[in-house]
Amino acid sequence: MLEPVSRNKLSLQMFDALVLYISSNRLAPGDALPSTAALGEQFGASRPVVREALSALEAIGLVEITSGRNAVVRDLDGHLISLFLGRALHRESAPLTALMEVRVPLEVQAASLAAERASAESIEILGALIDRMELALGDTELYPRLDALLHLEIARAADNSALTWFTESVGSKLFETMVEVRSYREQNRLVGAEQDQHRAIVAAIRAHDPVAARTAMSTHMESTMALVVSLDARSRAQ
Repeated sequence: MLEPVSRNKLSLQMFDALVLYISSNRLAPGDALPSTAALGEQFGASRPVVREALSALEAIGLVEITSGRNAVVRDLDGHLISLFLGRALHRESAPLTALMEVRVPLEVQAASLAAERASAESIEILGALIDRMELALGDTELYPRLDALLHLEIARAADNSALTWFTESVGSKLFETMVEVRSYREQNRLVGAEQDQHRAIVAAIRAHDPVAARTAMSTHMESTMALVVSLDARSRAQ
């Protein structure tokens, strides 16, 4: 007979789910979460489990709970949300597609903001990274690392702390995606197209053209998403 899952474990899973919810919905300080009942229905959890998870979030300073009102997001400490978002993602066993669905709109917005706000120093960093990636295109291990770093530097160039925190938080998961996609590209002789896309993104940021940057990043992310979907389908079939 299988042992029932303990309520403590369910509360921990709900805690992780709420951290991801706050981040992926880009809730700002002062924003209210849905009601306990609505959260329970959305995540398939009982009200006591939701309340315990919310109490844990309040204990670490991520939300504020007032009697008779929904929990409200507090003025978040970047390192704190990064720590717990990263923890939640590492515990998450969802396919890479799930992370990509969260990443796509954020990456597109980051590129657009970077084109508007990038400093001369940021543009120099991005240009140097593109040059390094060009030389590392045939390196199966180094190129994915530089790829992940490029996306982080674009988030930094966007001068938006929430985007930077998110990208830093998913760093290892992002690298995992890059490695998987790189392997798939090699197996299907697709290596090279991604570098053309990266060059287009950086060129648009360098030109301070947010529309072109948004378009270039959208093209890149759609291409990557298609490969990730294929990878997940292959993984499920095995």
